[in-house]
Amino acid sequence: MRRAPSLLVLAALVVVAGCGGGTPQLTVSPAQAAEPVSGASQIVLEITNDGDGDDALIAAETDAAVSVEIHLTEVDDDGRATMLEQDEAELPAGETVRFRPGGLHLMMIAPDDDVQVGGTFPVTLEFERSDPITVDAEVVDLLDLAEPDAAEEDLDPDA
Repeated sequence: MRRAPSLLVLAALVVVAGCGGGTPQLTVSPAQAAEPVSGASQIVLEITNDGDGDDALIAAETDAAVSVEIHLTEVDDDGRATMLEQDEAELPAGETVRFRPGGLHLMMIAPDDDVQVGGTFPVTLEFERSDPITVDAEVVDLLDLAEPDAAEEDLDPDA
C-alpha cells in the first residue's frame, strides 16, 4: 500500500515537468490570405511570444475553408520544393515566428467563394498552452504576400 502514494507523487512530478516553465504571452500580427489558386490559399502572419514560457500553434480553423493546415516548405538539393504538413509550430519564449510563403505557413484547403481579393474572414488559432486567438485575414493577390527583397530594404532610407 505504501507504493501507491509514491507512484502518485512520481506521476504528478512527470506531469508538472512536461508542462514547461514560464508563461507564454502571445500576440498575433494582422493576417493576410492569398486569393485562392487551384483550390487552396496561404495565410501569412507573425506570432510573437513575449512571455517566458514556450508554446506551440497546434491548429487553425475558419468557416471560410474546409480546413486549415500548418505547412512547411522544404527545398531539396535539386531545387524541388515540397510542402509538408506539420502537427504544430513551435513558439519559443522571447521569439517571433513568421508564417510566410516558401517557409512555414498556414494552408487553407478548399476556401469558399467568399475568399476574394478585398474581403476579410476570421481565422482562429489554437495553441498548446494559451487561449485561442481569432484574427481577421485580409484577402490579397498572391504576389502581395511575397517578401520584399532584402537588398531593396537596405536601399530604402525609410525602412
